[in-house]
Amino acid sequence: MTATNHLGKIYLPSGQGTPVGRFDFIVDPDAGSTVEVGTPVAADTAEGVVVGTVVDMRTVGVDSDPVAADLSGERVAKLNDVVVANVQVFFSEHLRPVRSGKVRAATVDEMRAATGANRMDWAIPAGVIPMADGSVAPVFFDGHALLGPESAHLNVGGLSGQAAKTSYISTLLAAAISSGGPERRVASVIFNVKGEDLIWLDEEPTTGYELSDDDRVMYKALGVPAQPFRDVTVYAPALPAGARGTRSTRPDANRLGWDLPMIMPYLRYFLGNIIYEDEKVSSFIADFRARLLNHADPNQRIDTFDKLDRWFHDRLSEAEETETMYAWGSHHKATMWRLRRMLMGLVPRCGGLITTSQARHGEDIPVEGWTHGQVIVVDIAGLSVDVQSVVIARTIERLLRSAEEGTLGVEHLVVVADELNAFAPAQGGEMAAVKKVLQRVSTQGRYAGLSLWGAGQKLSKVDELVRDNAATRALGITSDGELSSGVYGRLPGGLAERIATLPKGWMALSHYSFRSPVVVRFPRPAWRTGKARTSGASRATTGSILGISGTSMERLTEGIHPDLAETLVNSASSAGEAIKKLSDARIPDMHRAALHEPNGFDPENPFELD
Repeated sequence: MTATNHLGKIYLPSGQGTPVGRFDFIVDPDAGSTVEVGTPVAADTAEGVVVGTVVDMRTVGVDSDPVAADLSGERVAKLNDVVVANVQVFFSEHLRPVRSGKVRAATVDEMRAATGANRMDWAIPAGVIPMADGSVAPVFFDGHALLGPESAHLNVGGLSGQAAKTSYISTLLAAAISSGGPERRVASVIFNVKGEDLIWLDEEPTTGYELSDDDRVMYKALGVPAQPFRDVTVYAPALPAGARGTRSTRPDANRLGWDLPMIMPYLRYFLGNIIYEDEKVSSFIADFRARLLNHADPNQRIDTFDKLDRWFHDRLSEAEETETMYAWGSHHKATMWRLRRMLMGLVPRCGGLITTSQARHGEDIPVEGWTHGQVIVVDIAGLSVDVQSVVIARTIERLLRSAEEGTLGVEHLVVVADELNAFAPAQGGEMAAVKKVLQRVSTQGRYAGLSLWGAGQKLSKVDELVRDNAATRALGITSDGELSSGVYGRLPGGLAERIATLPKGWMALSHYSFRSPVVVRFPRPAWRTGKARTSGASRATTGSILGISGTSMERLTEGIHPDLAETLVNSASSAGEAIKKLSDARIPDMHRAALHEPNGFDPENPFELD
């Protein structure tokens, strides 16, 4: 043992002694100055080499009476103290308590063995551990446990904006794709529900986000190419009101468009339990699908929203003119009025997602023919949360069915879903449809090759089926209250303090091959994650640029995501053109509009009240 890697000597207290799986050591005051919570160490003992990481530390002095110590005057400077580090054992040749010995810095090979990498036939790089000598050791997840079929799924938690959850997920995804191959083909579908950090995965980092030398060292240690993703396709709903383009800030995004036949099997996501609880509604929908939507004669089919609206109009007008109670077969006209309002209301409600004509080929997320390394980003950041939930639920349900039938094209499909606290809350919530789908993926996805990688601020508030079925967990900086919630197990005080103060670029990882959470660093993404830090004027000045007041700007941009509004303004050649683009994309708040609109109630048609 050289002086440079000597860190201290094992401390064996009297009384209860040292248990199996833990040991303390006295830190050398000079050589051990780099030891802190998370430092990998190795102990050379009579029982063999024992490898672990520091999970807690404490300072021990000789005084037990603070008053006496305070009154000792100059003696305070002469009081002796030692630093004792508590180590969680990760690897030992024998399941026996540690005996006396010397403690040194662990080697890279020892950490590979301690974290189980030597037992993995598919090792996915998950981060690096800074070593006591200044080098870094890679840490790996078992691909069969991260992506299936032995177990699957990943939960990433931490404070919003501070834990860099999406950065870690995208970096880990790059590692999973890099470590895959012909027999382990990996692809991913990503639901971008806020911002634009996940829609530029195939572009170089922008100004202010370039890779540092440390980042490149970490990429090299992980064995992951420091480059953008090669195969990325972005889908986004169209702009409403017939405006050209999509709701994504990415100009080459493909349109995501659904027509009437595409959404009919998923009406429960839009209309909720009324589909099952109201016999009149369920009877009408069943008859409509059998007799009109799937009519044997293509010329007789009602297979677009335009046709549906005309058909409703004709049937209801005829019923009103003839003063009959039934507008179509045995279906009462009151039910027909109600269904017309509900079904036709889906078009404006979904903000460009639903087309009133027939959807064109390629306007939906593919469920077959996926290839290794393929990444599809579903950019729904500009939609309301309830419509986002429908997109997520329907897409996952289709992908899961394809995977179960063996037609997906890849062995492993990673489903990336942010905001688990909103879409799969532990209690309550309005997203029952997407919650059930996420539960199904969590409990059954690994058998079909679907792995859910979800992120949420507070994992303690996430549905237990979604949370507890995740075999792997990553935590960025997390509040004390969340860490003490009980869902993270009994954390040593030092480790809990470390997680509560983690800077960006650090994660505490839990995996079946780790005896305790492992604190690692990960490199910043080698792709574009946001705007250039030197770009543009603030959004607050957009209204003044167009020459309109803040109130008018607020009204003009109703229902438009701020990033989309900024893109529309920047792409216009004049203020008039910008205002027209915003007006075309605008989704009015009908609650506010209703206060100023005249009453359109027809006293001769009381069924409009239904």
